[in-house]
Amino acid sequence: MEKPEKESLDFASVIASAVHDMKNSLAILMTAISALEKKYPASDSEDKKQQAVLQYESSRLNSALVQLLGLYKIEQKQLPINLNYYNLFEFLSDQAAQYEPLAKSKDITIDIDAEDDLDGCFDIDLISSVINNVLGNAIRYTKSKILLSAYFDDALVIEIADDGTGYPQNMIEQQHNFIKSIDYSTGSTGLGLYFAAKIAKIHQNDTENGNIELANGGQLNGGIFRIRLPN
Repeated sequence: MEKPEKESLDFASVIASAVHDMKNSLAILMTAISALEKKYPASDSEDKKQQAVLQYESSRLNSALVQLLGLYKIEQKQLPINLNYYNLFEFLSDQAAQYEPLAKSKDITIDIDAEDDLDGCFDIDLISSVINNVLGNAIRYTKSKILLSAYFDDALVIEIADDGTGYPQNMIEQQHNFIKSIDYSTGSTGLGLYFAAKIAKIHQNDTENGNIELANGGQLNGGIFRIRLPN
C-alpha cells in the first residue's frame, strides 16, 4: 500500500527538479534580455512598451516557477522562513519600482500609502514573491491606478487595490479554496493566490497564523488583495 505514495513522492521530486532547471535557464535568458536592452536601448515609445512587456512576461514566468518550487518545499517541510524587521514604505517602494516601466507604458500610476516609520516582521523574499505576483496581475486588470498600502490592525496588513472591475464573484466565494476558482477563459489558475495563502499561513506567532483575503470596493472601487501577518 505504500508503493504508490513513494512513486508519487518520487514523481513530485522529478517535477521539482525540472522546475528548478527551467528557473535557472529562465534566469540566464532574463540576464541576456537585460544586457541586450542596455546595448540596444529602445528608440521610441512602442519599442519601450515591447521591452516592458518582455520584462513583465519573463518575470511572471519566473514568479510561477518560484511558486511551484515553494509549494513543493512547503509540502516537504523544507521551506525555511527567515524573519526580520523591515520598513514597509521602503519595501513597497521597491516592489513598485520593479513594475515602473510596464506601468508607465500603460499609463498606470502606482501610489504608496504607509507611514514612514512603519516596520513589520516577515520573510522578505517570500512576501516579495507574493506581492510581486499580485501587483503584476493588478497591472493586467486595472484601468489607471494601483494603491499599495500597509498598516496595523491587530496584525500587519499589506493591501494591493486597483480601479479595475474587481475580482470575479466566484473567486470571492471560493477564496478559502483558490484552486476551485480556476477560470481558463481568463487564464487564472489560482496558483498565485494558493501560494500566497500558504506563505501567509507559515507566518505565525504563538496564537495565530497569517492569512489572505480578497474583496472588492475600497478607495479605488476595484479589486483588493490583503495579506495579514501576525507580528
